[in-house]
Amino acid sequence: MDRIRGLSHLIYLSFIPLFCGLIYTQLFRYYRYQRLSDLNSIRIIGLDIPRGTIFDRNGRVLVKDRPCFNLYFVPFDLKNPQKASSILAPVINIPQEKIESVFRKDCPNPFEQQSLKRDLNEREVAFVEEKGEQLSGIFIQVGLKRDYKLGKKAAHLLGYLGEVSPEELQKKKLKGERIKAGDLVGKEGVEKVFDPLLKGKRGGIRAETDARGHKVRILGKKESSPGNSIILTIDRSIQESSAENLGGYRGSVVVMDPRNGEILALVSKPSFDPDDIDPYLFHPGRPFFNRAIKGCYPPGSIYKIITELSALKKGVITPTDKLECKGELEVQEGKRIRLFHCWVDRETEEYKQHGWIDINTALPQSCNIFFGQVGLMVGARGLLSYGKRFGLGSPTGIDLPGEKAGSIPPPRLSGGALNLSIGQGALLVTPIQLVSLIATIANGGNIWQPEVIKEIVDPLGNEILSFAPHLRGSIFIPEEDLSLLKEGLYNVVEQGTGRNSKVTGLSISGKTGTAQIAKAELELPTHGAFICYAPRENPIISLCVFLDTASSAEAALIAGRILKDIFFPEENE
Repeated sequence: MDRIRGLSHLIYLSFIPLFCGLIYTQLFRYYRYQRLSDLNSIRIIGLDIPRGTIFDRNGRVLVKDRPCFNLYFVPFDLKNPQKASSILAPVINIPQEKIESVFRKDCPNPFEQQSLKRDLNEREVAFVEEKGEQLSGIFIQVGLKRDYKLGKKAAHLLGYLGEVSPEELQKKKLKGERIKAGDLVGKEGVEKVFDPLLKGKRGGIRAETDARGHKVRILGKKESSPGNSIILTIDRSIQESSAENLGGYRGSVVVMDPRNGEILALVSKPSFDPDDIDPYLFHPGRPFFNRAIKGCYPPGSIYKIITELSALKKGVITPTDKLECKGELEVQEGKRIRLFHCWVDRETEEYKQHGWIDINTALPQSCNIFFGQVGLMVGARGLLSYGKRFGLGSPTGIDLPGEKAGSIPPPRLSGGALNLSIGQGALLVTPIQLVSLIATIANGGNIWQPEVIKEIVDPLGNEILSFAPHLRGSIFIPEEDLSLLKEGLYNVVEQGTGRNSKVTGLSISGKTGTAQIAKAELELPTHGAFICYAPRENPIISLCVFLDTASSAEAALIAGRILKDIFFPEENE
């Protein structure tokens, strides 16, 4: 009897841990298991976050959302990932190995949908719907796709969207943004800089699902809210013309209003397709590199503008002084004699000999010998400091990501006054700085901050924020010096090295620039550039065309075509 009673007590005691576990589970872990149960049968399906529309200055659409079909999966509901990937791979054009790697990716929440492919075509949609029974946990959902109206023609300006990286996710969460892994964010250009303003609020669907993860019924829906829209300073027609006329050249075009700093066009090539960036990720031409604001180049003969103004200011030369150009100049540099040459005449293939010339002829003919002698009289320090006053070697502050400063080196590391006088040596500038330089000459000394954003409006069209022109600074140029320079720039186009830019019925003032990298000895390619403004009186357009490997004559030709499209658009209709 005692044995039976002892056995009973032992049985009772063995149930104590079980009862304690049940109490712990029911009371202390109740909410956790209830949540897991709900997630297994009731899903919150997040919708794509709508983004605001991007317009040009005239209200024409540059970027907007459009509906599309996206392919998603829920990791918890995947029954046979290997089989599913083998079914999908041939149809959605993604290698099976890549699909499987996406399936295996660690997810913080296995019940949360993950993106597999966006913007399915009709054939892909039909196939997935047909094979639904074999694709447990995989489903199609209506989403949003950015529609870039100009494609490659404005890719660097507008940017593109991509999945948020872990680093970006952390930063955005620290800033208080509601974002999760897999969300799309702006990666470059306007899309990146103004991502928080363009991004709307996510909606969602509360749905009941079966054991296979398929929706049984919709329990509720919260609509998404669109983001704010942006009005740019860009003119769509000028942007298209700039891209088309740049053609297959590697380089950039920047068009600015010299009266206020508004950017009317900004193009960089090679470019990429913002709708499909994968083919460009390992392209040798660096298609994601925005040459207009990140490319650092020697300015070549464009810097003769600085050489002329600094020489006139310092008084080392007057408008009537003449210097002789024999095609080459012997210069004592330490213990050696250096031969400094003028540019090579294409017809004779010999160094150009301009004879006795003054500054009125030297600028239009871009005489290296004349400006070399003048530069030696000014000195490296004077040439560099005057360039700095125009903002060269410093960021312009344009409202786009990643702008580079270029470089105005210390005098002892600059390569010397002779090189600096013709824009070579250790001097580096960006195309956006060059268009700012010619705009400052055009308007008489005001240095405007380049801007691409004009206004931000809410989804109803109400103004939230407007961007007034910002004057970075100004530089005093004596009227007689400015008039002399402007006359020379006009003659560059009328009878000098910039003749290719001439447009009938339009007065253009500009300057060519060719940075020759040991061309005569090594036959290396050159950078060719042309900056200008128009009309000559009351300029409303300033323009820079910079070509990575071409001549300044080719750059001038492109500039002339763009100016013709701007001022005489009816001739192209």
